[in-house]
Amino acid sequence: MFQISLKAARVNAGLKQSEAAKLIGVTAKTLRHYESGVTAIPGWRLRKAASIYGISEDRIRVPIVHDGKYDEEDEKIFT
Repeated sequence: MFQISLKAARVNAGLKQSEAAKLIGVTAKTLRHYESGVTAIPGWRLRKAASIYGISEDRIRVPIVHDGKYDEEDEKIFT
């Protein structure tokens, strides 16, 4: 299956980073970190972004992040 990056999905939806961030419920800096692979995007935020961008979440390729941290949902499970 053909996938596009998180950033490309946003650009194809015609949204600026600041606009998309507001709709997703994060800061522009956080969205920039998700798009560049600095921070892993939680699954529920990816689903929200995909919905806003009008694309299926399995069509979005997200960078692999090796930061040694769990996303927000996983952290709740292990604490």
